[in-house]
Order: sequence, then structure tokens, then C-alpha cells
Amino acid sequence: MKRKLIAAAVVAALIGVPVVIKFTRAPASVEAELAKVESRAIHPAVLASGNLVFRQEVQLSPEVIGKVAEVLVKEGDQIEKGQVVLRLDPSTYKADVAQQEAAVRNAAVSVERAQIDLENQQRKLERARQLAAAKFIDVSRLDESKLAVDLAVVALRSARESRQQAEAMLALAQQRLAKTEVRAPISGTATSVAIKAGETAVASATGIAGSSLMTIADLGSMIAEVNVDEGDIANVVPGLKTRIFPSAYANRPLTGSVESVSLAPKAQPMGQASQGRSYVVKVKLAEHQLALRAGMTCRAEIVTGDGAPRPVVPLQAVQLSEAAEGKGKRSNYVYAIVDGVARKRTVELGISDDSNQEIVKGLALGETVAVGPARTLRELRDGAAVKPKTAEDKPLKVAAGKAP
Repeated sequence: MKRKLIAAAVVAALIGVPVVIKFTRAPASVEAELAKVESRAIHPAVLASGNLVFRQEVQLSPEVIGKVAEVLVKEGDQIEKGQVVLRLDPSTYKADVAQQEAAVRNAAVSVERAQIDLENQQRKLERARQLAAAKFIDVSRLDESKLAVDLAVVALRSARESRQQAEAMLALAQQRLAKTEVRAPISGTATSVAIKAGETAVASATGIAGSSLMTIADLGSMIAEVNVDEGDIANVVPGLKTRIFPSAYANRPLTGSVESVSLAPKAQPMGQASQGRSYVVKVKLAEHQLALRAGMTCRAEIVTGDGAPRPVVPLQAVQLSEAAEGKGKRSNYVYAIVDGVARKRTVELGISDDSNQEIVKGLALGETVAVGPARTLRELRDGAAVKPKTAEDKPLKVAAGKAP
């Protein structure tokens, strides 16, 4: 019997001692990364993508049809405004000019003939008046002379109109002849020469073969054209600082500023369904040493904040609460650490950037909040003891095949 009592006491001790220890010892502290609410400048940015383009770039197209007689520049040549860059065969247009010059001369002869006829009819009218005054002819003969003068006046006017028409046709023919010499509308560099001597240049705006002669651009006037979503365009105004990341130089961003914002959305290609509206924003680039080329893709970060100091916490400190199904609204909260204890605080958020979140209400400057790790924040509860997470020594990495 005594042995049974001793065994029962041992079993009770084995069961009871751990329970007593569990309920009497202090709860273990949770290790977490901590940060203070600080006053910092926040730089929120609107993200966009687009291309690098030349501010001044023209694509030359022929205004008349003709065979290319000679191309006077090649790709990469420097070109001055007004310089002849290409000539078309002018023989057909010279013949047209000669024909119209002959028509002008013929019209001038017709005017001269009509003028002489009018003067002759006016002399006849004067004699008829004298004869009618002397009663040698009747009134009807006088009226016929007046009618002849009126007809001569009309004939002279018609001849003069015909001469003006011929002169206009001559001017048009001369213009067509002049257009066989294609001149550069701007100064710049020939970035593309798309036609050769012997090919036929075709006046067209539909992009058919022969309608494009060459492209001239001012290489010193490159800008970025980026497409900003309609949800962000209200925050973009001229003058905002911008960082441009060309795809070819992803680690060497360019600085610039917003130059203009389009008032109308970007047109969608025909037959392509629109997934959302975007607006073209032109960004003026600051001086740089990169070898940029037109058409390069790029992304842009347009800084929209005013740079004023605001109370902020790291982005990862802010958590989003789960609302009951069909009830209430989701809210943002953080865990403030007060005297080593986590206190759940609902906060009102302001603007943010890549790493900081403005706290409008719910925290004061200098307070401490739990920042991470993410798993710790998910499992953290109000009232839990928290201590700062100490930096752990990381194992030394040894390259393969080398002794430590």
C-alpha cells in the first residue's frame, strides 16, 4: 500500500509540476525588428513606360511622282536646313512647264487681239454717233454699234481671265518642277535613307513602297515620351522631377522634368481592343553622356510629392485587417511597442513611396513600431511581450574548391 502511495505521488508530481510552471512563469518575449516613427520627406512616384524619341524628327516624302535621279546624302550625314538632299528626274515636269509657258503666250496674244477689236469697235461707235446726229443713219444702226462695243469689252475680259488661268497653270507646273529637288526642312542628321537612285518615288501618305525617302532628326533634342495611366494622370503636371531608366542602361538612370502632358488620351491602333486609357507625357532630359538612340524603350518614375517632412514608418510595418464576411470595412493597423508590450493601433494612412508610409493619425513621432519579420507580424497579438531582434551572425560563405 505504501508503495502505491509513493507511485501515485510521483505521477502527480510529473503531471502537476509542468502545469504549475506553465501558469506561473512569465510569457516568452517575441523577437521583432523595431523602428521609430520619424519625420521624413516622402517622394511618391507615378510609374510609366514609353520610348525615347527625337523632339525634332521629320520623315521626308515626295510631293510628286518621279524616278530618283540622285541621292545626295547618306545615313549619318549632317544636313543643313534648305539643303538639297535628293533629286527626281525633271524631264516630264520641264516639258509641262514649256507647254504652260506656250499657253501663257497664246493667252497674251488673245488679250492683245481683244484689245485691238475693242478699240476698233469704239471708233465705229463714235462715227455712228456722228452719222446719227447728222440723220444719215437711223437709231437701230447706232444701237448695233453700241452692242458691238459691249461684246468687245466682254471678249477682252474673257481673254484676260484665260491669260490668268494660263499663268496659274504655269505657276503650278513650275512648283511641280521645283519639287523634283527635295530639300531638308530642318537641320540635323540623316538617320535613315530609305530610297536609292533609279527607284520611283511615289507621293502617298499610306506608307507604300517609294513614299518614304529619308528621315532627318536633331540628335541633340532627344526626349522621353511615356504613357501614364488615366488613374495617375491627375497627379502629373509640367515641371515635376522625373527619373528615366533606358532599357539599355537600366543601372544608369537619367534625370529630367515633365515638359508637357497631353490633353487627349493616346489613340489606340485600329482593330485593337482598348484595355484602358493612357496619356502621353513628354519628359525633357538633362545633359548626359549615354549613347541613346531613338526608339529605345524606357520606364519612368515621375516624383509627385512636395518633399515636405511627414511622420512615416517603414512600409512593412503597416498591416491590413481582415473584415468579417459581409460586415465592416478593412482597416490598416500597426503594432506599437509600449514598455516592451505590443499594442495594436488602427492608423490612417497618407502618401507613400517605395520604402516609407505616411501616418496621418494613430501614431506620434518617436513611438516605436514592430517592422518585421513578416511572419512575426502575422502571428503577433495585442499584449504580447516584444524585445528587439538581435542581429544574427551569418555563416561565412566559402567558394567551391577553396579552403576557408
